[in-house]
Amino acid sequence: MIYFKHDQIQETAERYNGAFSERSINMKVLRTLAFLVLFLMLISNPSFSREKRGRLNVVVTIPVLADFAHNIGGDLISVKSIITGLENPHTYEPRASDVKALAKANLFVRVGLGLETWTDKLVKNAGNPRLIQVTAARDCIAINNNPHVWMDIENASRMVIAIMEGMVRADPSHADDYRRNAEIYIEQLLTLDKKIRKDLSPLTGQAVVTAVPAFTYFLKRYGIEEAATIISVPGKESSGRHLRRVITLMRKRGIRIILTVPQFPPRIPNLVAEETGATVVVATQLPGSLIGTDTYIEMLQEDAKRIVHAFGKRDQPE
Repeated sequence: MIYFKHDQIQETAERYNGAFSERSINMKVLRTLAFLVLFLMLISNPSFSREKRGRLNVVVTIPVLADFAHNIGGDLISVKSIITGLENPHTYEPRASDVKALAKANLFVRVGLGLETWTDKLVKNAGNPRLIQVTAARDCIAINNNPHVWMDIENASRMVIAIMEGMVRADPSHADDYRRNAEIYIEQLLTLDKKIRKDLSPLTGQAVVTAVPAFTYFLKRYGIEEAATIISVPGKESSGRHLRRVITLMRKRGIRIILTVPQFPPRIPNLVAEETGATVVVATQLPGSLIGTDTYIEMLQEDAKRIVHAFGKRDQPE
């Protein structure tokens, strides 16, 4: 029989306990590292991030994009429009609250075509590395690089698709919902297009003058001529020579309708109207800037109604 001395037994026990303790520590470290790796993989996934924070956080530049986004995302998203409807999107200056909103956003949607020249700096200042960006007008058919492409319903449908694709990228777990909602909304737009075309059909071939080129697409789609624009460059007043040309043209052709927008000061349109006997009609290109225009569909309906009413009033005998 083999006998061990007490010191030997104690030394062996201490070596065994030390090795066991070391293995335990190593296992704890490995488990901690595995957990951290898994956590980092999860939070880098847009769908996981959205679930942890709640709804998909969408920031857009103008109200029409907010309405498109709402119709696509419904209760699955929250939407903030930087511009509320009364500011000029060409000359807007972002605020600190806009930077904060974009820093927390999952998806940022702008029109493009030079409408919001201030957005690049805004995105940079927000410093949001996970932000997905969409230029909604990327597939639109533009006229002379005019950024108001959404005023043509066909272009609006293309923008809806672009936004939907951005939502699918940001939140793939609800891709089917976004695709289905977009399809339903585009059908609604096509139905609206048929109604407006019918309502404006008696005005085909008629001519108007616009204060700013916000209605170019709308007028062209429904066969109304935009004979001239008072302000062709955003943020710059027209020269006296240009105004005289517009007035001469209106007198020569008997044009009696001037279309303007709430964001544009009324002084110059009213001056031209006084010189020509024309009627100034305030319509809008941004939902929410006139009563009864909270949505894109309501906005186009109201614009069509105001134009029809103005021509009807013009044709009434005095």
